[in-house]
Amino acid sequence: MSFPYKRILCAVDFDDYAPATIKEAAALARAGDGVVILSHVVWVTPLASEGYVLGELQKSQMEDASLKLEELGRRNLDGAKYELAVELGDPGDGILAAAKRCHADLVILSTHGRRGVSHLVLGSVAERVVRLSPIPTLTVRSAV
Repeated sequence: MSFPYKRILCAVDFDDYAPATIKEAAALARAGDGVVILSHVVWVTPLASEGYVLGELQKSQMEDASLKLEELGRRNLDGAKYELAVELGDPGDGILAAAKRCHADLVILSTHGRRGVSHLVLGSVAERVVRLSPIPTLTVRSAV
């Protein structure tokens, strides 16, 4: 797996960092005639399903994620080729599974740069992916 990367998994969580991360992935894809796989992992805790059948809630969230990914792609990929991948499950595990399933040769995702107690309490999906990914991983920290 060497540069130029041909299949770039760009994992987003729809926060303010997503556009900058997508633009980085798009630039790498255009430079190497590659494709960006825009990915989001839907995590629905059973506790959040009060009043809903869990499967219906998951389906609704996955459809919503697909629409949001499509919109982000149109606004931020500047002509780069792309695909969409919506996963269901734990964000860290979902990103790693998507990278394997899509045959990605690079993972790119944002990091919030949390430290101290907020990092300890909230954890870090990016840190987990960087530690466990068998392929190169690029983290993007945007000044938002």
